[in-house]
Amino acid sequence: MDLTVIIGLVTALIMAIFYALNELAMSIASGLLGYIGGTVKSATTRKDDLK
Repeated sequence: MDLTVIIGLVTALIMAIFYALNELAMSIASGLLGYIGGTVKSATTRKDDLK
């Protein structure tokens, strides 16, 4: 599920850059970084809970 979201956001980011939609590209990029950061943080927390 996470990989699907990341692939979709990266595709949208590349298309926004290609069509010179700078504001949209910045919004997608910040959302992508936030999503990846949250995913990594929650994955780390889950691994610690198993120990």
